[in-house]
Formats: sequence, structure tokens, C-alpha cells
Amino acid sequence: METVKQLPKTIKLFKFARKEASLHGDYKISAMPRISEIARNTEDRIKVALSFYLENDKTPCIKGIIKANIILDCQRCLEALPLELNVLFNLAFVRHESQAEELDTSFEIYNIGEEEDLDSIDLITDEILLSIPMAPSHDFDCSLKIDKEKEIVEKISKNPFDVLKNIKMADFGKE
Repeated sequence: METVKQLPKTIKLFKFARKEASLHGDYKISAMPRISEIARNTEDRIKVALSFYLENDKTPCIKGIIKANIILDCQRCLEALPLELNVLFNLAFVRHESQAEELDTSFEIYNIGEEEDLDSIDLITDEILLSIPMAPSHDFDCSLKIDKEKEIVEKISKNPFDVLKNIKMADFGKE
């Protein structure tokens, strides 16, 4: 079993699985374009641990853990929404759908065709994006806060033409 400290840019599936390699590393959120587009804390780090093995002596698999604290925008109030992610995954990479039938249901199946190499950042980004809710929002009803702020703004902002209406009425009464 081989242990590597830093993740390579490219994952060589079959080579790493045959060697039962374990890779550990971390990335800045800013190094992951699709995550940095939605995260407020792009200078923070994401920790990754990947273990490679062969299932049924032929199917390369990755068991992984990704830990990250990401700050997103709440989709209701647009305020900061911190998310603590602890993503566990078990991936199997098959060339044909018939290979997938031989595996148990604990695997998330990826059909790679003839590809043997994967981009590390793409793989990690995909798993993070799958773990983030479609419309991230606070657990509490943050829309109440918005309604209260809206009421205050409505009370403060009166119609500026109300003053003219009063002046015109005063002039009308003089004739």
C-alpha cells in the first residue's frame, strides 16, 4: 500500500487502484473554479483523503472523504450561510454498464469508457457540488427578517409627491 502526501493533478485510476494508493492533500477553494464561483471564503482550504482499490480484481474504486467549511449565499435572504461539509463517497469506475451490474449498491457508478485518467480537481469539485443543497438556505426562517426590514423601509419612504398634493389643494382653496 502506497501513501502519497499531496494529490497529483491527474489521477491514474488503474495504476493507483492496483497499488492501493492513499492520497491526502488540501486545496484552496480558489483553486476550484466551480466552487469559488459560489463560495464567499475562497482563501479557505478543503481537505481531501482518497483511497484506491480494485473491486472484483478489475474495477478501480475510490473511497474518499472531503472536509470543508464553505460560506455560500442564502437563497432566501442573501446573507452569509456557513456550511460544514463532511463528504463521504465510494466511487466505482466502469468501462461498460455490464460491469456496474456486478457491483453492489454502495457504489456511485461512473462510466469512464476508455479513459483511465481523471482530473483531481474535477473529481473533488463534482463530489462537493453533489453534497451542497440545490437552494442553500438558513435552517431558521430568515424571510421573517427580510419582511421586518421591508416594513421599516416602506414606513420611511413616503411618496415624495404627497407634499405637492397638499400644496395644490391649498392653492385650490384660495380661489
